[in-house]
Amino acid sequence: MRITSNMIYDRGIFSIQSLWSNILHAQQEIGTERRILTPADDPIAAARALDVSQSRSINAQYQTNQDYSSDHLKLLENRLAGMEEILQYVRQSAVAAGDGILEQSQLNSIATDMRSQFDSLLTLANTRDAAGDYLFSGYRADTQPFQGGYGNVYYAGDQGTRTMQVSSTRFMPVSLPGSDVFDKTRSLEGAINAFTGESNSGGATASVAFDPVQADPANTGRRYEVSFNGTSYDVIEYQPGNSAPVTVSPVTVTAGPPDTIEFNGLKMEVSGTPDNGDSFEVFVASKNVFDNMAIFIDTLERPGVSGVISGVKFIIDNADCALESSLRARAQVGSQMIELEQLGNLTSDMDLQYADTLSRLQDCDLAEAYSRLTQLQTNLEAAQLSFMKVSGLSLFNYLQ
Repeated sequence: MRITSNMIYDRGIFSIQSLWSNILHAQQEIGTERRILTPADDPIAAARALDVSQSRSINAQYQTNQDYSSDHLKLLENRLAGMEEILQYVRQSAVAAGDGILEQSQLNSIATDMRSQFDSLLTLANTRDAAGDYLFSGYRADTQPFQGGYGNVYYAGDQGTRTMQVSSTRFMPVSLPGSDVFDKTRSLEGAINAFTGESNSGGATASVAFDPVQADPANTGRRYEVSFNGTSYDVIEYQPGNSAPVTVSPVTVTAGPPDTIEFNGLKMEVSGTPDNGDSFEVFVASKNVFDNMAIFIDTLERPGVSGVISGVKFIIDNADCALESSLRARAQVGSQMIELEQLGNLTSDMDLQYADTLSRLQDCDLAEAYSRLTQLQTNLEAAQLSFMKVSGLSLFNYLQ
């Protein structure tokens, strides 16, 4: 085979370029600390690394969601704790109001304080999170959950619970519908209490019951005064926010004994013989904590025929029910926070496993890479020297 000068140059250039390419590849491996720079370097490992990288990214998103969920639950727990503090304070104030020796001016001062606590509880129920969403409005995050004011607070949210995906199979609830926390604080069973007027001269006593057993919620959260006028009974209702009592009609009276008085879905029985002017007071508790607080405040400002003690007993019972409701919700949130912590530990462990797998698939052996780079540089120098010598060969150098 004839060897030409072009062949010598082509072979020399190809050899030098190939060595330079290998040197650059080795330098990139050292610079990036990765042995797979392109899928061609190791197709199987590259495909496997892509799968692991995607799984790690998803795992990282779960970690982010867990952090967000933890922040939401901490805010939720904080607001429930605030609710409990307010209810405890209301309960203590009720005990103080039931002293029996307080003058009306002192009761009015307590009522003013209770109005402030009412406003604080309402503000707490309308808490927003960092994103501006209402915490207790269910899915209706942009709707203020509790609207209205003193004596007329109603829930405008829905029953939904917002969730966030914190693992492949777990959607963590990060909110509570306000209806479960503030609007369903007690059962209607045992929600009615009747009290005898302090100035009654007769020996009649009263008892009340819903008829039917489950009353219309529209008729709860009310305070009535039932008075015997000598032949029949008159009923008035004290409405928080309304300065004048409202006459209740119709009132159906069935003579006994015992006498039966029916009004607003309520059946009341009067046992014994009442004297003309004898009165009884009826409290119908609401599931809504704001309704019950309003009734207590109204009782402090204008005590009924049974005095302020009836309002004190009423609010202590209902504050205890609301506290129990809050504690149940807080226990649920606490359980979720513990679960999040456990999921966080598991997610961190998974991240370490993914990182270790990627390291085994992608990372290069720096000692081996440096050694290979040195060898390639030595080979390049030798190739360059050889090319210089070969390219300088000519028959004219040997002619005499």
